[in-house]
Amino acid sequence: MSSDTTPEQEPMAPRLAFLRGATVVAVGMAIMNVAAYGFTILGSRRLTPEEFGAITALLGLLLIGNVASLGLQATGARMIATHTGDTTESLADALVKAGRRGALGLTAVLLVATPLFMWLLHIDSVLPVLLLAPTLGCLTLMGSELGVLQGSKRWTELAAVYTAVGVGRLVLGGGALLIHPSLDSAMIGLTLGAVVPTLLGAFLLRGSSGATSEHIKEVLRETVHGTHTLLAFFVIANADVLLARALLDGTDSGYYAAGVIVAKACLFLPQFVIVVVFPTLASSPGDTVRLRRAIQAVAGLGVCTVIGTLLLPDLVVAIIGGEEKYAPLGPYTWLFAISGSAYAVLQLVVYAAIAQQEKRAALLIWVGLVVLVIAAGIVLGTDMATGLNGVKVLVAMTSTCALLLSAGLAAGLHRQASDAN
Repeated sequence: MSSDTTPEQEPMAPRLAFLRGATVVAVGMAIMNVAAYGFTILGSRRLTPEEFGAITALLGLLLIGNVASLGLQATGARMIATHTGDTTESLADALVKAGRRGALGLTAVLLVATPLFMWLLHIDSVLPVLLLAPTLGCLTLMGSELGVLQGSKRWTELAAVYTAVGVGRLVLGGGALLIHPSLDSAMIGLTLGAVVPTLLGAFLLRGSSGATSEHIKEVLRETVHGTHTLLAFFVIANADVLLARALLDGTDSGYYAAGVIVAKACLFLPQFVIVVVFPTLASSPGDTVRLRRAIQAVAGLGVCTVIGTLLLPDLVVAIIGGEEKYAPLGPYTWLFAISGSAYAVLQLVVYAAIAQQEKRAALLIWVGLVVLVIAAGIVLGTDMATGLNGVKVLVAMTSTCALLLSAGLAAGLHRQASDAN
């Protein structure tokens, strides 16, 4: 049912609680993102463009594989937020145990798929690809822990785990790059860094017990549905990096990878809005007023980032890798800001669909992905656009795809809310 309240009519106490939660989570996620991008920027400076393109592709695979973690988190947050019993201890225990099962399964799958990824990404060393498995396993378990904290609105503890994600990546991953700048060292550091937030989450949730086998199965069943939608989103959100690696030459792929730093910053900058608003969207399905305000907030942050990259392109290039390597990218950084901002809006709408348990959203995203891959293959695979023109064309394609999908999904959710009335 659509909410009839306006911002002026909302009680002051809930609004202040929302702002406090948003502030705490925003700070934690800001630290996480700044630290994580510190590692990425350090990689762009310490590695060659070819090596940086490879580590960016591996990070892209981690982001795609991390959809299981996010699916567990979304499932946990939704189930905890809508739980009507007296205690959530048994549900929290079920979520963590489901996370352990998912982590073990994904680790095994990635170990078996190591040769395939080496061939697909043109990486000769087995170690960095092999380390994808334990890294993703840790992140998957962490997702179940985050879901409990998010659904319970334990914002300070949630922010602490987010902070540990970034600090672990920067201190251990960045430290490995400083000691020995190579692809192998980078992945060793990333793997060690992924252990840190997982251990912190386990400490914060110590004492949870009482899960039954049926509880765990229920969590896993719902996780499959949520993960499917998130998988579709993260595949399409990271497909451009893989397309650039496959269809552009090594140097241009490196340029694109550097531009993706800007895009990913714009994608994750407003993520705190999604984290804080999601439990409310889950407990108040069809609240189109709150969803519309959240979309406006995310889009507003996107506009600010685009303006910033237009006004300060040289500074952006200096931050992402230095003018010595990436000066030709300067005039086009704003295109990557648009792309990342468009995907930030799409991400919010996708989470709104999960909160309402709308399962048709995934189909539309998969269709969009197929269209994007075919279009990129035709234009870039046949050399219709090469060099920096190829970079510009690919980022423009991804932006257009994200905006069209956002409009389509938002319209569908609005119709669903209207039908419910």
